[in-house]
Amino acid sequence: MIKALLLDLGDTLYDTAAKKPFPGVEDALAKLKALKTADHKPLVMCLVSDYTMPEPRTPEAIAATFAEYLVVLDGTHLRGFFEPVDERVTLSTHAGVRKPAAVVFKTALKRAKIHGTLRDTLFITENAEHIRVCRDELHMKTLQFGVDFTSWSTAPELIAQKIGSAA
Repeated sequence: MIKALLLDLGDTLYDTAAKKPFPGVEDALAKLKALKTADHKPLVMCLVSDYTMPEPRTPEAIAATFAEYLVVLDGTHLRGFFEPVDERVTLSTHAGVRKPAAVVFKTALKRAKIHGTLRDTLFITENAEHIRVCRDELHMKTLQFGVDFTSWSTAPELIAQKIGSAA
């Protein structure tokens, strides 16, 4: 049963070339935020991003990188969908490796206080290799933006079907 929706930001929710969210993203996220899981609990939405991996990876460097990322996230106008950010936003630097390593997604679940496994997640990204690894090796549910759906206006219904909820 899907308990968490893990989302990539760059080129999935946010068009990095146009420097704005893709059309329909804000409406889609608002609808997704209202979804319930199959056991009638709120669906937890999280961002999982590679962003920057500081070297050396000290607690201070991780905190500075996270603060820098939050400035970027503020610029997207999507931060409100992922509050509290200390629970709902995970950078690869928090785990010490980049996506699609399992530990990155497990770190996201831990930060979000989700008691479950990677099989309890739905991950959405545009990155075909991340989709392949997450689906075939980590046994996560996946949707690839640009392939499984091309418009965020249709995403909530598709996601609701994947998690066994009603949009």
